[in-house]
Amino acid sequence: MSVTDDSKKKAEELKEKANEHFKKQEFDKAIEMYTQAIEVNSNVAAYYGNRSFAYLKTECFGYALNDASKAIELDESYVKGYYRRAAAYMSLGKFKQALKDFNAVTVARPNDKDAKAKFVECSKIVKRKAFENAIAVEETRKSVADSLNLETMTIEDCYNGPKLEDGRVTLDFMKSLMETYKEGKKLHRRYAYQILLDVKTLFEKQPTMVEVTIADDKKFTVCGDIHGQFYDLLNIFELNGLPSETNPYLFNGDFVDRGSFSVECIFTLFGFKLLYPNHFFMSRGNHESQTMNQMYGFEGEVKAKYPFHNFIYIFEIRISLY
Repeated sequence: MSVTDDSKKKAEELKEKANEHFKKQEFDKAIEMYTQAIEVNSNVAAYYGNRSFAYLKTECFGYALNDASKAIELDESYVKGYYRRAAAYMSLGKFKQALKDFNAVTVARPNDKDAKAKFVECSKIVKRKAFENAIAVEETRKSVADSLNLETMTIEDCYNGPKLEDGRVTLDFMKSLMETYKEGKKLHRRYAYQILLDVKTLFEKQPTMVEVTIADDKKFTVCGDIHGQFYDLLNIFELNGLPSETNPYLFNGDFVDRGSFSVECIFTLFGFKLLYPNHFFMSRGNHESQTMNQMYGFEGEVKAKYPFHNFIYIFEIRISLY
C-alpha cells in the first residue's frame, strides 16, 4: 500500500510518542500510540515489533505473538521480530517454536549474550520435556500428594513457629503465621504440606464458578494482583481489616511471581481460604501456571526457601475460577 510522505512523517511522530510512554512504563498508552502509527502507516515492521514488546510487558502474549509475526512478515531480516515472537512463544509454553526463533536471533547476532542465554535456557526446557515424555507412562503418573506421608515429617524441638491446632487452620494460627513471615522466618514444611493438601481438597470440590451474594448494606473487598508483595498484602489487611465472615475478600489472581515473598503470600491466602472457605475467594490468574512460575520467579523462590524438600508440589495447585 502506497503511503504519502506526510503520512510517514505523522506515523514516525506517533511512534516517538509511543516510545516515550514505553520508557515511562506506561505500556497501555504506548500500545495505543503504536496502534495509531500502524493505522497511519501499516508497512513498517518496527511499529509492530514495538507494540509486540509493549504487549509482552502487559502479558498479552497472544497479541504480542501476532504483532511479532506481522513484523517478520513485513521484514524477514527484522531480528527484533524473531526475538519478540520467541518471548511470546516462551510465555505461552510453546518452547519448540520459541527455540526456533531464538536460534534465528543467535545466528543473526552471534555476540548477543542475552539472546544466547535465552536460547540455552529454552533448549534445556525442550530437552527436559522431551525426556519426561519419553519416560512417562500415563498409568503411573501420580500427584506428589499421593506419595506424601506427613507422619514421617519430624517437627524439630527447636521449631517455635506457628502450629496447626488439631491439624486445622485457626485465626490465632494465621496471626502467628503473618508475624513469623514478618520476622523473615519460615513455616515448618509439615504444616506447609498440610495446608497444601487441605486447600487442594477444598479447591477440587469447588464448581467452576461460585456465585457470591452480598447484601446491599454489607462490604465486599476485591483485590488485584499481589505478585509476591507480602508487605503490601499486610498493608491491605491493616487498612481494611483481616478477612472474616463479616469482612469477606476476593483476590483476583496473580498471587505469586515478580515479588520476593510469593511463598509467604500464597500460604497466607491459602490459610485464610481454609479458615473462611465461604467468605474468602481466590480466582485464578495467568500466573497460576507452571510455565509462568518458571519464568517469573516463583519456582526459583520455592527452591531457595525449601531447598532440600520436594516442595515443587506447590505447582500442582491449580486454582479454578471462583
